[in-house]
Amino acid sequence: MKTCRALALLALLLAPLAGADCHGLAPPRAVPVAAGDQWSLATLNLWRLRDASKDARFDEPLSEPVYRRRLDALAGYLLDTLRAPPLLALQEIENRAILDALIERVVAAGGPRYQGVLIEGHDPSGMDVALLYRPPVAVGAVRALFSSSRYRGQPLFSRPPLAVSLKQPVEATVVVVHLRSARDLGRKAWVAEKRRRQASALGDWIAARRGALIVAGDFNSAPEPGLFGEPWRLIGASGLYDSWQRLDRDERYSFRHRCQPQALDHILMSKTLLPKLRAVAVSRGNAGRYDRLYGSNGTEVVSDHDALVVYFQK
Repeated sequence: MKTCRALALLALLLAPLAGADCHGLAPPRAVPVAAGDQWSLATLNLWRLRDASKDARFDEPLSEPVYRRRLDALAGYLLDTLRAPPLLALQEIENRAILDALIERVVAAGGPRYQGVLIEGHDPSGMDVALLYRPPVAVGAVRALFSSSRYRGQPLFSRPPLAVSLKQPVEATVVVVHLRSARDLGRKAWVAEKRRRQASALGDWIAARRGALIVAGDFNSAPEPGLFGEPWRLIGASGLYDSWQRLDRDERYSFRHRCQPQALDHILMSKTLLPKLRAVAVSRGNAGRYDRLYGSNGTEVVSDHDALVVYFQK
C-alpha cells in the first residue's frame, strides 16, 4: 500500500512535466483595453521563441511551418489578449530578425507598427530580452547592463538587462530583465550564488539611480521564503513598488510550477510614478496549460507564462 501511495504521489509531481494540464485553471482572459487617457506596459516570456536556423550551441530550431505559426499566434495574442500595449517587455526571443518578423506579423494582422529594441547577450541557447514600443511611447538611449560582469569565468548575466530611456509619455528608464532560472537550485551551490549576485547587482544599480525607473520581466523568483525567493527580496529591498500589490491575492501569479501558482513576472516602479498608475491586470490562458502548449509547439497556447500589465495616465 505504501508503495502504491508513493507511486501515486510521484505521478502527481511529474504530471506537469509530462505535459498534462493543471486542474481548476481560470478560463482564458484578455486584459482590459486602456482608456483613452491611458497607456499600458506589459511583460511576457515568449517560451523560447526561435526560428528555423541553428544559431547557437544549444539552439533547438523549429521547423519553418511551426515557426510561421508561432509568429502568427503571438501576433494574435499581442493584439487580442494584450490589446496592443504601447510598451511590451519580452523575454526569451532569439534575435533581432525574429523581433522584426513579429512586428510584420502584427501589422499584417491589422495591428499597429511597433519599433523594436534588442541587444544580443551571451545565452548559449541564444535567448535574449527585447522591447517593443509604439506611439505614444518615444525612446532615447538604449544599453545593456552588466554585459561585461563575470562569475566563475562566465558572464554574470547570460541575458543582460536591457535599459531603455523613455522620453514620452513619461520620462523614465525601463529595464527589461530575465534572471537566471532556479534549475538545480538547492543541488548546486553556484546556482544560488549566481542568482544572488545577479539580484544584488541589479538592486544596487536601482538604488543608485535618481530618475524614475520601471523594472519589468521574468525574475525567476517570487515572494516566497528560502533560496527561491532570495532574488525577489534583494531587488525588492531597493525600494521600488511591486505592482502585484494592486491585485487581489488570488490573482497574484503568472506561472504554475507543478501546478502551484507563482508570481515569476514582475513590474516594479519608482514610487514617484504611483500618482500616474491607474490599474494592474494579468491575462489568463497560458500558465498551467502544458498539454496544449507542448502539443502545439506554442502555436495555440503561446507561452507557459501569463502576461502582467500596468496602466498609466498619459
